[in-house]
Amino acid sequence: MPRDTLAQLIELLPLSRLLQITLIIIFTWLFLRILLVGLQQLMQRFPRYRLQMGLMFPVLRIIIWTLITAYIVFGVINPPQSIVFAVLGSLGLAIGLAAQGGVRNLLAGVMMIFNPPFRVGDMVHFGGHYGEVTRLDLSVTWLRTLDDNTIMVPNSAVLENAVVNANSGELSEMVVVNIDLPRSIDILQARSLAKEAAIASPYTFLKKPVRIMVESRYDFNYLLRLVIKAYVVDVRFEGVFSSDITERFIEALNAQGIENSHTHPAESVFID
Repeated sequence: MPRDTLAQLIELLPLSRLLQITLIIIFTWLFLRILLVGLQQLMQRFPRYRLQMGLMFPVLRIIIWTLITAYIVFGVINPPQSIVFAVLGSLGLAIGLAAQGGVRNLLAGVMMIFNPPFRVGDMVHFGGHYGEVTRLDLSVTWLRTLDDNTIMVPNSAVLENAVVNANSGELSEMVVVNIDLPRSIDILQARSLAKEAAIASPYTFLKKPVRIMVESRYDFNYLLRLVIKAYVVDVRFEGVFSSDITERFIEALNAQGIENSHTHPAESVFID
């Protein structure tokens, strides 16, 4: 940046104007925090509309910061066009050389705004991780895993890898529970007990079908696998739901005097 341009820029930013800009930024940040807390309270009060309300904040935040930035530049500072072009050129060169990865993440974030592969509340496989999308930023996406860990994934992963969305904006999600059984078991009775266990669970979304499938496999001498496919009422209950079905099925087997069954840990998969 030329020295004369830098001198003009310093003249445009006296202490009083810098204080005004600082206050605008602080009040904008506070307003966004209040807006976020308000939306979170509404999401807890009306969980049925949690996904729709969660989608609002990232969009509102981008719009508000864009308007505030434009107001600060053209309303408060109001620099000559020559300074604007010089500053933009210098910033563009610096960003291009020093933050190529960051720019890639920002571009991916902008693409996700206009063509979103997921939204807040979706359960996704993204960037090698699986969890619920809790926050969308321009450069990163925040996930909460089933182990209650928070993971920050760069948005550039959208450009480099496939994104698998389990519920695509719906509260319900298909969960698959795999249960291995000995070949000698009465398969019709086992299928019936498995379906009853899935339907009896308080976490089952009964407006969608419950399917029981049988697969032939060989692993440690167990030759049959029951595959229970059912929908959970809310994606946040995925782990509890699969555990509840497994427990109910095992209790039903014991009540019927059926032994030597072996259950594998419940698994979640993505099936449209």
